[in-house]
Amino acid sequence: MRKTLLLGLLAVSAASQAQLAVSIGVRETNSTGAIGSNGGSANGIEFVNLDGQSLTTDGTWQLFTFNFQTDPLTPFAGTTANGTWDFNSGVLEHIRIRNINGETNPITMWIDDVTSTDALGISTNFGSFEGFGNNQEVMFQEPSFSGSTVGNLVAGSTAGVDNTVAFSGSASYRTNFQFIDNSATRWVRLTTSNTPTLPNPVITTAPGTTLTFRLRAEAVPEPATLAVLGLGALALRRRRKSA
Repeated sequence: MRKTLLLGLLAVSAASQAQLAVSIGVRETNSTGAIGSNGGSANGIEFVNLDGQSLTTDGTWQLFTFNFQTDPLTPFAGTTANGTWDFNSGVLEHIRIRNINGETNPITMWIDDVTSTDALGISTNFGSFEGFGNNQEVMFQEPSFSGSTVGNLVAGSTAGVDNTVAFSGSASYRTNFQFIDNSATRWVRLTTSNTPTLPNPVITTAPGTTLTFRLRAEAVPEPATLAVLGLGALALRRRRKSA
């Protein structure tokens, strides 16, 4: 029994320390609206610093920063995507999450404080997710929405505001998804495309500007696996403590 418990604890620990690659996709719409307003869905999409940062699924909040003066661009979609900035503004089209460590357990990921900062250092937090109802879809669609990555996921992904977990304030945005296998090519396109509330948010991409946000993630074995290991209650206590 002790050996089984130890192996189970090691499995939970390993799951909590998986690495996911993080980058973003920006659609170059040349939008003139205010930061966070609907910038539309025209023109191509550039990856920014493709898979250049990593998120550890240990239940802690981690900061991600994208610098539009120095971060490399990679064309993703659309005939106008060319690996260079054609305009000084666009929209945050998606957050890209790639399964670089072969994680197959269900993943819960929270997003908070999506912020655009101009060259003068003036910041606009357009993704605090405050003031919305629980489970309301705001800014980001559910992970399986994008046709380009739905085949990478187990059916049943969800997304919505979470008024119980936050980096700052009292709310964040929670997503739940699971990769279909351990292939390192699997990724999620967490898109903002025409979401019912706050879709296609405008950001500045001029030299000296940045986009930042916080992510927090957990990857925990499914309840059936925990039950076999006799660890269901332990895992639940661990998740409550980290909330």
